[in-house]
Amino acid sequence: MFLQKEGSGIVVEAIDENHWENLKQEAEQKGMTCLPLSIENFYPDYRGYRYFDLRNPVTRESFSIDYVLHSWEMDKKHQEGHEGTDEWFIH
Repeated sequence: MFLQKEGSGIVVEAIDENHWENLKQEAEQKGMTCLPLSIENFYPDYRGYRYFDLRNPVTRESFSIDYVLHSWEMDKKHQEGHEGTDEWFIH
């Protein structure tokens, strides 16, 4: 699925339908929009966005929607010239 908020987005691949639904609910509760994706509409429209394959246990353990949202907010402040950071953030 494609998760987006205020012009920033990521592609997330869930484990199964139940996991997908849980991610969707959490993202929507936090103000994100969710768009289901298939391989046909992934290329070329969403190619190049940060991709998280949550079928991978390591990725699943470290993935956090809260961290993604926080990173976007810090990156936005940095891009606008406010106090920010030089770390690489997710666009």
